[in-house]
Amino acid sequence: MELTINRREANIIQVALDHLYEEHTDIQADAIRSGDSIQMCESYHIQRIIEDIQGEIIYKLKSN
Repeated sequence: MELTINRREANIIQVALDHLYEEHTDIQADAIRSGDSIQMCESYHIQRIIEDIQGEIIYKLKSN
């Protein structure tokens, strides 16, 4: 998927992704404490996707 965003929009998206990442850090910690391995894996996967998206945003902004 190709998106066109400006630097301001990218910053807003980055902040939202940071909050979502932190939320899944908390969800992962709760899942570990409760022994919910499925939720732990799902949150881990979501965090990796967030990292990929953030990396792509940074790459695109630097190349423009």
